[in-house]
Amino acid sequence: MRKFSLISTIWAISLLFIACEPQEMDDYGMGKMVSESDATFSVTPKADKPNVVIFQNTSSLPGVAVWNLGNGSKGKGQSVSGEYPFAGTYEVAMTLYTQGGSATKKFSLVVAEDDLSLLEHPLYTALTGGAEKLEGKTWVFDQYNKGHFGVGPVDDVAPSWWAAAPNDKLECSLYKNIFTFKQVGVELNWTNEGYVYTNGAGLPGLAALGYNKTVEPPAGDFDVEFSPAANYTFSLNTTDSTLTLSDGAFFGHYAGSSVYEIISLTETEMYLKVRSIAESGNGWWYRFV
Repeated sequence: MRKFSLISTIWAISLLFIACEPQEMDDYGMGKMVSESDATFSVTPKADKPNVVIFQNTSSLPGVAVWNLGNGSKGKGQSVSGEYPFAGTYEVAMTLYTQGGSATKKFSLVVAEDDLSLLEHPLYTALTGGAEKLEGKTWVFDQYNKGHFGVGPVDDVAPSWWAAAPNDKLECSLYKNIFTFKQVGVELNWTNEGYVYTNGAGLPGLAALGYNKTVEPPAGDFDVEFSPAANYTFSLNTTDSTLTLSDGAFFGHYAGSSVYEIISLTETEMYLKVRSIAESGNGWWYRFV
């Protein structure tokens, strides 16, 4: 059986007091700072699949637990699971938001061996074309069909406020963003023609990252000058069907998050939703082919 070594000594467990992000402040107001002893959690590898780890908030105070699993995946809630196909050391962090403030506790999770069976899931094959397809699989917006881009309440199952008509965003940068996923190395290649798309709510977030050169295209809203990095990776959590892009990458439309919920994923179509950070309470939907 594969074994984990959890390094949780003083040097690897640190307490950071940070300001709440807007979505956490909606749940708990600020008050007296929470102490380190109030933030605790358990770490439990699955008995039949030890490279899948369950993280459980066991804190004594009620609050909202927000997780960074160190593998590109993030989560929110009392319990989350992380998948680690490759051996290595992963820095995992839980931030607890309470009425007394917030605290972040970190530890190092050491995965002793690879478990490449985690990459054999049908979602990985549909997304990447499989391990044998070394060139990967390329996805573009389904621009010729209605509903390839839309917005609505974040907890809805489909966009109800607005959905794009065919070629609705032809005269902006959105359709120029192209994404290739490779299973070997869990690599992501993102290309565009030097711009990404957003609305007014997304401009401050991009400006904070240093991207503040904008134009107003005929399709409306804003194109922002943005050249993707040469290399990204991705994490696909098959337990909760989420797709996370590394290093702040996003699917050509900026909403402030790199974590996408997989509504459906087949060999020919990928339908995703993102919970907007730029507009709290909004969800954005994207369909790719």
